[in-house]
Amino acid sequence: MKLTYHKNNPRTLLACAVSLAFASLAAPVMADADVQGRITDNRSNLLTGAEVSIPELKLRRTTAADGRFHFNQLPAGTYTLLVNYLGAIPETRVLVVADTEQRLGDIKLLSASEALEHIEVVGQSGAVSKALNRQRNAGGIVTVASTDEMGQFPDSNVSEALQRLAGLSVERDQGEGRFVRVRGLAPDYNAVTYNGTQLAAPEAGRRAVALDVIPSDLLESVEVNKTLTPDMPAGSLGGTVEIKSLSAFDRSNDFYSFTAEAGYNEQQSKTSPKVSGVFSKILDAAGETDSLGIAIAASYAKRKFGSENVETGGSWDFDDGLEEFELRDYTISRERIGLALNLDYRPGNNNEYYLRSLYSRFSDSEERQSMAVELADPQFAGSLGEAALIRSLKQREETQSISAIVLGTKQTSGNWEWLLEAGASKADEDTPFNIGAADFEQEFADGVGFTGSNILRLTAPAAAFLADGYELKEVEMGDTYAKETERNIKFDLSREIILRHGSLLLKSGAKFSQREKSAAEDVWLFEDFDDLGINALNLSDYAGGAVDYGLGNMGSAIDSGSIYQLVSGLNRDDFIDEVESQINDYQVDEDISAAYFMTQWERDNWQLITGVRYEHEKREARGTRYDDINEEFSVNQQSSSKGYWLPAVVGRYNLSEQSIVRAAFSTGLVRPNFQQLAPAFILEEDDDELEAAFGNPDLKALTSNNFDLGIEHYADKLGVLSAMLFYKQIDNFIYEADLAGRGEYANFAKAETYVNGGKADLYGLELNAIHKVSGFGNALDNLLISANLTITDSAADIEWFDDGTLFSREVALPSQSDKTANLSLGYETDVISLRLAVNYKSKYLAEVGDVTDAAYDVYSDNHLQLDFTGKWTIRRGMQLYFNIINLNDEPYYAYTGRKPYNFQYEQYGRTFVLGVQITNW
Repeated sequence: MKLTYHKNNPRTLLACAVSLAFASLAAPVMADADVQGRITDNRSNLLTGAEVSIPELKLRRTTAADGRFHFNQLPAGTYTLLVNYLGAIPETRVLVVADTEQRLGDIKLLSASEALEHIEVVGQSGAVSKALNRQRNAGGIVTVASTDEMGQFPDSNVSEALQRLAGLSVERDQGEGRFVRVRGLAPDYNAVTYNGTQLAAPEAGRRAVALDVIPSDLLESVEVNKTLTPDMPAGSLGGTVEIKSLSAFDRSNDFYSFTAEAGYNEQQSKTSPKVSGVFSKILDAAGETDSLGIAIAASYAKRKFGSENVETGGSWDFDDGLEEFELRDYTISRERIGLALNLDYRPGNNNEYYLRSLYSRFSDSEERQSMAVELADPQFAGSLGEAALIRSLKQREETQSISAIVLGTKQTSGNWEWLLEAGASKADEDTPFNIGAADFEQEFADGVGFTGSNILRLTAPAAAFLADGYELKEVEMGDTYAKETERNIKFDLSREIILRHGSLLLKSGAKFSQREKSAAEDVWLFEDFDDLGINALNLSDYAGGAVDYGLGNMGSAIDSGSIYQLVSGLNRDDFIDEVESQINDYQVDEDISAAYFMTQWERDNWQLITGVRYEHEKREARGTRYDDINEEFSVNQQSSSKGYWLPAVVGRYNLSEQSIVRAAFSTGLVRPNFQQLAPAFILEEDDDELEAAFGNPDLKALTSNNFDLGIEHYADKLGVLSAMLFYKQIDNFIYEADLAGRGEYANFAKAETYVNGGKADLYGLELNAIHKVSGFGNALDNLLISANLTITDSAADIEWFDDGTLFSREVALPSQSDKTANLSLGYETDVISLRLAVNYKSKYLAEVGDVTDAAYDVYSDNHLQLDFTGKWTIRRGMQLYFNIINLNDEPYYAYTGRKPYNFQYEQYGRTFVLGVQITNW
């Protein structure tokens, strides 16, 4: 194809117009033709993350998920084309560039292992190979969890897969991994994006997105960027989790996959089904061969499980003993539905149009049977005394949904490339009319106490476990709804300039986004039932079967259907709690405008990315103020406007083909979560003393200066050794404080809100090792060993006033474990794949119990969990698998101050999964 110039070519006119922004640079070097191709193995499987370079021009490309590379407008001449891929023999070709486009087709790589005929693209080795190649060739510090060629993650969901990576850990709910921590920073300090669009968060008070809401079957990979470059939107201090969905062009041929499995949890003894399917196809369209790609994925899962719990909630008087504790038994059913449709249209080599869509629904049905023990006087273990026992039921069905759509185009004209993309995301959380608490109470003059420390066992008279003695006191019902929407549009423009001793990429862009978060809650309190003429006031009138509580005896269950029947016969309007039903309603609107400029310079073994991003935010927050003294409601509305400059410098130096040194300075920004910003304000008077509790819309965003330095060494076949040092200096960290005694709250006895602190420091070391054993000529060559260790430490100061005097103390950042470690031992042949994985987190500060007293700080204890995965390939394209999750039956334990003082103990049991996958691979 002859390269010609058309005066009226609109893309050329656009390039000429925008080039004024780069007018200060020298005139561009004359270029002649494009070169493109695709990297595969000898079975035509596409290879992601392969490095394709032209040493004479100091140019380098990394293949995306579709295996393709593209060099634009190369000067005429004869060059060397070099392809490197971990686990493959390097491929070298002579490249002659003239005035016609070079389409090299598929470049097939051979395995570097003498024992293998082809590069490993399935199973543990396949997933690790794809991930390490992308990580090696990234400009910044990146960690990747990838599917293999059959579309499988090594783990059952995204959260579980991410916790295996260096520097990452998960925050669990009922034993399931939900939120991701990066380098010891809590989930709210990390951003989650879906194909570049920031996902809306369904939970009312948070910005963090629960990754278990998104089925892993819909995804191609999850990439965690630990260094922030100017072209990435702000919103994280620890890192950005980028979820990448499947495209039809990620496969060399049409692809389908069907998976069915059944799970079993020890706590519930019920079967949990799951089915999923993926289909992708490339079609001819508009006269163009293989130009339209369609990928569809669907997933359905229903998991039935439970947990058993005993907790004090920190109700300790360390001098006199425990004041109260509670036994809890959970019965849980979680249903997940996921759908994705992705379209790609590539009518030419320089034009690309795409649509990415996602819908995910997560329904959580939970019933909690509990027995609260309120001791008349504090007691230590082994003592007996007076107490009130409260049998309680909580029952609700909560549904969270997330949807996202991204529509964009990427165009190339000569050395210019531009991208235009629009995205939208919506999330909501709906908890319709539900039982917040149905309480039945009985008092005992003596004989009530407990034994044990971590696991408290109730001691009580036999009557405590019978239904007859408990009287209905009150029923609290609730109805909550939260919604968040995010809309954005962005434009990126870049130009690559080939220099005498390297290349220079200039890139700039702008993004505009709108985010709206709202929450509404209604609360009803039904009480004084005897005054209503209701005679059924005994627990025996509402009793079901016995509670299956493994940590002791709780007696009869409370039947939820009977409670709903009770309140349905009453007029809700007569029992509305007006204060609670208005004080938690709020709406927060954020408009963010951003622009950036960055350069990427490469020469020999150097790569340097520099630039700056500017973000301006405008926020309006509306809530309710309640004055209990005058019994008045009023609207509380506040607005703010602020801008931030976010510079970054990210560099890498290749010591050799295998060894890379990385260094980076970047700046991070995280806005306060919505619970902290909500302008609710409640003013009360208690014994002639003023008390207030309120959100703080004036909170400043957290900002950080991030420093990274590390080295990576990659094995020729498959493996890596790496060490990364990191340090984060965080300004304006947020904590809960009591402002009573200072400023406008000088006359208050209590004024609880959220405030910005000063500086906090976080520093650590990541060590990572992956090794594919080889060279023994026996079964040892089938071993894959993976281990990582992250050591972190942090310090922050929190302050409070006491009688006009300012005090402070040092705490660690919440959610930061000093040590996080993983060890994985895998054994894999063409027929079987076995893996035993160990995950460890040391204790961490879960919450500051009392700002003034470190003894009441709550810590989550060390957590060590073992998981096992086994797979048997029955024939090519058909696989049977068996998983055991929480093989060692590790419980969750949190304590107040010191280990003997229980805050919460919860056990989940083991989960067993048996499944089959059928593909056309």
